[in-house]
Amino acid sequence: MTETSGYFVIPCRLLLTEDQRDRLERLRRKRDVELPDLISEIVSQHLEELAPDDLAEPLVRDDRATLEERLKAYRRDLRRLYMRQAQLGASAPRWLAAYITDVEEEIVRLERRLSAS
Repeated sequence: MTETSGYFVIPCRLLLTEDQRDRLERLRRKRDVELPDLISEIVSQHLEELAPDDLAEPLVRDDRATLEERLKAYRRDLRRLYMRQAQLGASAPRWLAAYITDVEEEIVRLERRLSAS
């Protein structure tokens, strides 16, 4: 996760059915917002509606091995994203470059945490 002005950017992949994708796109157009903003709104609203019993106990601070595993996973994702961006070339969507930037920032943050531990 990358912190941005008190918020966290979480690079992720959404697995939706064709109908769900269609409904999400229709909702995005109806509200005239960017997709990341709409998804953030939906997730935030859902989390606010959860009862405390629906949540697990808070995680303890990551140990070095966990940080290293997360760093490897982000680097793997970044390589995949670079390949996808190269394949798409000039037709790559704008959000892909922003997503790559978010992953790069998260890698830097994790590297700092590892060097501090």
